[in-house]
Amino acid sequence: FMSHHDHNFQYIKDKKKARAGKYYQRFELRDGDCFGDDDGGWSDCDTDRERVEFSTRPRQPITKNQCYGYSLMLSKDFIDTHPTNVTLGQVHQHGGPKGTAEGLASFPPLIQIDAREGSLYFNWHELSGSATNVIDKSRYHKLKSLEDMKGVWTDISFCLDFKNKRMDAWVDGIKKVEILKSPIFFKPEAIYFKHGIYRSFISKYKARNNGKMPTQIVFYDEIRRGNSIEKVDVNINPKLKRVD
Repeated sequence: FMSHHDHNFQYIKDKKKARAGKYYQRFELRDGDCFGDDDGGWSDCDTDRERVEFSTRPRQPITKNQCYGYSLMLSKDFIDTHPTNVTLGQVHQHGGPKGTAEGLASFPPLIQIDAREGSLYFNWHELSGSATNVIDKSRYHKLKSLEDMKGVWTDISFCLDFKNKRMDAWVDGIKKVEILKSPIFFKPEAIYFKHGIYRSFISKYKARNNGKMPTQIVFYDEIRRGNSIEKVDVNINPKLKRVD
């Protein structure tokens, strides 16, 4: 697990602002907010990254249908940091393949929900090669304009169907993505969901903007996991209980 500063995370009680219920989560990432693992095995500071993220437990097996859903809101002054990538939710692998990305060590995820070039994208990592020298190709599918996500809640949901070898994603209950391929090429030990703000290859943006990253603020609510879309998306299943 990584450390964080006090400003990086707040659990806020405000029924009027929450997507549902009384509470929601606030993440803030500032220039220089990078940390390392407690065991010293990884450091974002040494690998051109910044982040504040939470990882969920328990992890999920590579079987049947694994679905995830959450509500996301960008601050009204949110800045798109392209060509630096910003990830706002991802499904990562435990015991998955490894390799390099732009000369740095890389342990690729399966899915990233990325804010880049003015839009939010479903980024499927199509992996090939070998388990120790993986080839990672991002396949981007547009979900929603970032401008339309500022100051309003957006509901994101997606399913990784390992049994039927397909992936589907929804925005506000409307299907936006349908990929008729297996989510995996290598079989990891398990997968797990992470959420927060994760910026990778920050030097790209800094080189164009006086060597500094902007502060970014993002809000989360109603984070769910289940084995069907009906268990994670309140637009598709209005009977879902609120998450507080």
